Amino acid sequence: MPSYVGFLRNPVQAYTGLSPDEAQRTLDEYLAWNAEREQAGTPVGGGGLSRSGRVLRLAGGEPASTDGPHTESNEIVGGYLVLEAADLDEAEKIFGSHPHLAIGSIEVRAIGEQGCTD
Repeated sequence: MPSYVGFLRNPVQAYTGLSPDEAQRTLDEYLAWNAEREQAGTPVGGGGLSRSGRVLRLAGGEPASTDGPHTESNEIVGGYLVLEAADLDEAEKIFGSHPHLAIGSIEVRAIGEQGCTD
C-alpha cells in the first residue's frame, strides 16, 4: 500500500498564546487522533520539527550550509505525519479528521517508492 506524508503547517504564532492547560489539551487531541488511527488499522508515524535548521547548497563546487530561518514566512512546517492509504483520496480523508486543522493546514503528498512520481 502506498505511503503518504502530511506536513503540518501553521501560523508562526499559533501556539505562543496557549496556556499550559490549552497546550496539554491540544497535545491530548493529537495523541487521541493517533490512537484512533492505530485502532482503525491505519497507524501513523511522524514527529515534530524544530524551528531552526540548516540549508545545504553547493558553493564553488563544495557543500556549504547556512543557518535558518531560511525564508520569511507567516507559516511554518511544525511537524509531519506518515501513513499508508490506498490512494491520495483516502489519505486526504484520513488526514481530514486531524485536530491540527483547527489551527493550520496539512499538505498531503505521496511518498514515491522509486523517486518522484506524478
